[in-house]
Amino acid sequence: MAKLLCVEDTKEFQIYLGSILKEHTLTFAGSVAEAIQVASGGGEMFDLILLDISLPDGNGMKVLPQLKEFFQARPIPIIVLSSDDDILTKVAAFGIGADDFVAKPPNPSELKARIEARLRWANSQPSRKSRLSVKDLTVDLEKMAAEITLDSGLHLALELTPFEFKILTLLIGRPGQVFSRDQIIERVWGHGKHITARTVDAHVSHLRKKLIKSAVQIDTVLSAGYKICA
Repeated sequence: MAKLLCVEDTKEFQIYLGSILKEHTLTFAGSVAEAIQVASGGGEMFDLILLDISLPDGNGMKVLPQLKEFFQARPIPIIVLSSDDDILTKVAAFGIGADDFVAKPPNPSELKARIEARLRWANSQPSRKSRLSVKDLTVDLEKMAAEITLDSGLHLALELTPFEFKILTLLIGRPGQVFSRDQIIERVWGHGKHITARTVDAHVSHLRKKLIKSAVQIDTVLSAGYKICA
């Protein structure tokens, strides 16, 4: 039995999925915003994601890279579901990280076979790093915790808000890479959120204060964004 996150807004199709995937545990999200909320909660890990493209608050493909980010500790296959079965839609889906593409309405046997194949692939893959470290700073992705190793050898746990943790994880995951404020908003808050650049700056400012005892600091790149130096 696997845990599946099904991002699908149509009640009829939710019922359909539930009827043909009885051997799995399904969690439904009916919008882009709800999918982000479920995925970013950190309370539950999923084995596979079924992602519809046509959602009431946006295109599901826009949130696909963000879902990948949320579950970066281990490979989570994402199967895109769409009634648009044209080649351009398929190419676009695979281009942003989809692991498979199934046209709606799917044949029950084919959908189950594709899900099982992707689950086997995921189980055969080595787990990705669940801990990210730069100098004296360590981020534990599974526990959603961060700590500084002091010169004395003691570990100082950082009390971070969920958004501060996401920003830190984003930056420490790619040391040296500059992330613009728009990129941070997209990756941390998600598509469609009315977040301003000042909100990003405020969170980074608070994060810097909490990193004051660390050798790792967040640098501002003028007119570009923020980065952590390796």
